[in-house]
Amino acid sequence: MSRPPEEQVRASFQLSRGEYVRAVRCYLRKSHLVSWVQVLVLALALGLSAVMTVLMERVSFLNTLILVLSVMVALYGVWLYGIQPGRIFDRRPELGKPVSFLFTREDIARQDANTAVLLDWKLKKLWRGREFYYLFGEEEGYLILPLRAFQSEEDRRHFEALARAACPELRFRVWRGPAGGRV
Repeated sequence: MSRPPEEQVRASFQLSRGEYVRAVRCYLRKSHLVSWVQVLVLALALGLSAVMTVLMERVSFLNTLILVLSVMVALYGVWLYGIQPGRIFDRRPELGKPVSFLFTREDIARQDANTAVLLDWKLKKLWRGREFYYLFGEEEGYLILPLRAFQSEEDRRHFEALARAACPELRFRVWRGPAGGRV
């Protein structure tokens, strides 16, 4: 039995460090800030640099430049994907505290141990992955909601319906499968 549209949906959760890191890494992959294409380009650049060195029988400025830029990009990728998500969670203790959301047709109520606030539905995009929702507002940034925060699949569907009704121009995407592939 489906719910009337005026009802509300509650979501309560507390993120662990591991969950937060998985969520951010998934976002980085899905937004193409980190991808297998970058790894392939780095491998090709290093391979071309090695081939040029062998053919020219010396290390030229161009070979050194390609090598240095490739190493810099690889280190930045390791920082962005491997190190930074955990550091953000460690530096912002509020990310690991319990939080509750109440979604209604009119607004979103957010409450944690210190504050309670009403937010407008100003979503531009809503992504649903295997484990998390990503809510993108008008400002930069996004909100992570674990799917487990909802009591049932019906609550998740109702939340999605509320978001679509409140934000008619909302772009909604769903990723499923073990690798998070889009279906």
